[in-house]
Amino acid sequence: MPTLRVHITCCNIKKLDTKFYNLEKPRCWVTVKLGEQTHTTQVGIGLDPTWEEDVEFEVTNPEEQKVEGTFYIKCEKNGNEQQLGDMQTFALNKLLLNKQTFKGLVVPGGKADMMFTALDFGDEQAEEEDDAFMDFL
Repeated sequence: MPTLRVHITCCNIKKLDTKFYNLEKPRCWVTVKLGEQTHTTQVGIGLDPTWEEDVEFEVTNPEEQKVEGTFYIKCEKNGNEQQLGDMQTFALNKLLLNKQTFKGLVVPGGKADMMFTALDFGDEQAEEEDDAFMDFL
C-alpha cells in the first residue's frame, strides 16, 4: 500500500493577537488526519514551538485522498483551549516520488510548517508546462 510521510517541523504565530484570543502562556499543537488515521504532535510551548515529528500514513487512493490539518492552541493559565483558524486540506495527487514538498498550515498570526513525501507513489518528475499559449507574443 502506498505510504505518505508527513514531517511536522515547527510553527511561528508571533503575530497572533494574544489579548484578543485571551491567551497567556500559550501551548500549541497540530493534528493531521488521513482517512481514519490521525497524528497529534506534542504540545509546544509559546508562539513558535518546534516539533520535528514524523508520521507515516497508508494511502489507499493518492488521486482522491487529502490530508487534513488543524491547529490548536491552549492558554496554560486559564485552560482556554481552541482551534485556531480553519481545518485545511492538502491534495496528494501532485506529490512527486520521494521528493519533499512544503505545506504550510496557515493560521491567524502565522503558520505551521510541514513537509510531505510520497514514499512509493507519485510521478518521478514534474510535468513539463506547456508554454504554447504564449507563442503569439
